[in-house]
Amino acid sequence: MKNYKCIAALMTARGAGAISSIQLAGAGAEDILKKIFIRLCQPSAALHAMEGRGFGGQGAKTNFKVGDILHGNIFDGGALVDEVVIGCEAKDFFSINCHGNPIIVENILELLKKHDVRIAEAREILEYMGEQKHGDNVIAIEAQIGQSQAATIYGAKIIGHQTKMGLLQAANWWLENLDTLELDDIKEGAEQILNDSKIADLFIRDVKIVIAGPPNTGKSTLFNRLCGRDKAIVTDIAGTTRDWLSAKVRLKRIMAEFFDTAGLDQMLSGQNSIDAESQGRAVELIENADLVLYVVDCTNPAIVMAGLTESLKKLVVFNKCDLGKDFPTGGLCISAKTGEGIDRLMTAIEKTLGVLYFDIKKTVCFTDRQKGILKQVASASTKQRIKELIQELLKGSVAV
Repeated sequence: MKNYKCIAALMTARGAGAISSIQLAGAGAEDILKKIFIRLCQPSAALHAMEGRGFGGQGAKTNFKVGDILHGNIFDGGALVDEVVIGCEAKDFFSINCHGNPIIVENILELLKKHDVRIAEAREILEYMGEQKHGDNVIAIEAQIGQSQAATIYGAKIIGHQTKMGLLQAANWWLENLDTLELDDIKEGAEQILNDSKIADLFIRDVKIVIAGPPNTGKSTLFNRLCGRDKAIVTDIAGTTRDWLSAKVRLKRIMAEFFDTAGLDQMLSGQNSIDAESQGRAVELIENADLVLYVVDCTNPAIVMAGLTESLKKLVVFNKCDLGKDFPTGGLCISAKTGEGIDRLMTAIEKTLGVLYFDIKKTVCFTDRQKGILKQVASASTKQRIKELIQELLKGSVAV
């Protein structure tokens, strides 16, 4: 934390909830809490304070020690703001856990602003935590921020591994052995890390999986089956789906966001502006997908890969296998209506993406900054340039 004394940020999601958490950090944080927080020593302490007995009696000003978890009330002058639990996580670093009503959260933040606290984003607080804990170890600081934002526990573990072994160890080893290593070996090592990072990234963020295919093949039925509820309208009329819908589903190792799209039909593109727009949006989603589930009616298995390029990762899914027809080859047979084959589909998705058997202890990059530096290492022409880049990797500015 640079050039400011005290900051605060909401660390939990905005909106109503049971509990919200506000982090307060920086020089003077403890003094501010002493002005607004009264520890409850007995159940009647809140009543004493509200009756105007203030900081005397059973509600008393508090001295904080690292590791303390204290129950009490926050006051704005004589007015009770909320009953809270405050944790002293480190010197000048506190967690204020209040009720999750957004109005209460806003009142506490406004009260902190009255005491010259700057309200920041959660990421800035996390960076401050990292600086206090890890000093100038930039990879470790980035990891502390990245782990808090990871979509899965596997993603958090992948990031955590880079701080002691993984990327940090590889970078230090390159520096220590730069004189004896071959230039091409270092460049190949960087390329391998970048390739592994592409798969690791799928654990760290939400994975976009687009359900596409011709009209009336059961895409919306499959979407509803995957997300566990009837979110999309399903009829026997081709072209029911116009705009896309999405839902997040936790698979075995990744967090997937499935997209239900309009059926791909070139004839619809020119019929009217609504159909043309729905076709365009479907194609746009497909082009930006991590994986496309191309759904085909197995009773009419003529596949037209409309809107799909060869470079896209795709899995052909033959739907309506419950109708008892001869199953075509070259894809996965399921029944979105009955649920038959859905477990196999889930496994096939992770296998196709390369995450099913991925070793989460691989050396990878997990920020754009790291990836950008490794790309330069992979194309560097001298060891001196590689040395400069690795030093930048280890000591540069934090970025997530």
